[in-house]
Amino acid sequence: MTRLLLLLAALTAAGCSANPAPPSAAAADTLRSYPATDARIRVMGRHRLDDGGAVDFAASGVTFFLKFRGPALDAEMIEQSGDATAHNWFTVVVDGGEPSRFRTGPGRSWYALASGLGAGEHTLALSKATEGQNGHDRLVAVRTTQLLLPDPLPDRRIELIGNSITSGFGLDARDVACGKGTWYDEHHAWLAYGPRLARRLDAQWMLSSVSGIGMHRNWNSPGPVMPRVYDGVYMEYADTTTSWDFRQYTPDLVVVALGTNDFSAGDGATPRPELDGDAFVADYTAFLARVRRNYPRARMLLLNSPVFDASMKARLAGYLQRVIDDRLAAGDSAIAAFTFKGQYGAGCSGHPDLAEHLRMTDELEPVVKALMGW
Repeated sequence: MTRLLLLLAALTAAGCSANPAPPSAAAADTLRSYPATDARIRVMGRHRLDDGGAVDFAASGVTFFLKFRGPALDAEMIEQSGDATAHNWFTVVVDGGEPSRFRTGPGRSWYALASGLGAGEHTLALSKATEGQNGHDRLVAVRTTQLLLPDPLPDRRIELIGNSITSGFGLDARDVACGKGTWYDEHHAWLAYGPRLARRLDAQWMLSSVSGIGMHRNWNSPGPVMPRVYDGVYMEYADTTTSWDFRQYTPDLVVVALGTNDFSAGDGATPRPELDGDAFVADYTAFLARVRRNYPRARMLLLNSPVFDASMKARLAGYLQRVIDDRLAAGDSAIAAFTFKGQYGAGCSGHPDLAEHLRMTDELEPVVKALMGW
């Protein structure tokens, strides 16, 4: 039987991990450690390799795919945050089964991702459920009986550029109820509409998304907006030191889901002027020109906000059409827009919940199939 375990051992001192409890008496003497940069570990999403053989990453939906032989697999990870109380959540899927989340803590620790399995071959996906705003992460090593070469990742690739909705904010309140714990305890990127859609279409996904972010202005601040952070590995702030190499992941389809926060009135503490529609369209159009330079052959799909009512959707749809017209005038015809039928806000803080992300996926699937010929 497969089971997930929580934290096995925490740091006894900064930079020094304690020895975890052995996963099982049968396997304890046969486990072998492999660095995170081993070619048999496939990683999907924005990341960088550090000099010590680890993989650094931050964003929601960054996923590691492994294939191994043996009854157990452990992972050594480091969580880095300026807030000593911050934590993250990760999703583990073993042998294609049901996803399970577990919580990680600050510092360097070993985690048992799977145990009690049969002695044969198994697959495992380890995916970040929360965001870089909650702490950066480093996969240092894994240990198991034998690490195997996994099946290749799908040839099809999707990138989703968005905000908290795309990141999976507030959709999964099964472990922590809305309004309890921290604001990000209900994050679950694996079950958000983008990764769901990609798995249905046999495609890879990369979430280039940050909660609260906009194209022209953010939820409660002028920036840094998506055009400022998009070039970095760590997108929650304007980072000029760790640039993302766009050659590492070339999508066939780029889905842009921004605008919700641009229209926002913020937290109400300070009066906020109406969105400048002309500035929004100009910034959106210029950003798509940058995306096109990175991905000359990709198709683009611009999403309206799933949380807006009909009048707000109509207003945003008008701006999106102006963006498309501007791009058409520049010779870019591989672009379309889509408006969700429903208004989805039953999750935490008015975000879509689990069932609504599923309905969003159902709406998008035939649209993307027709657009891409998939």
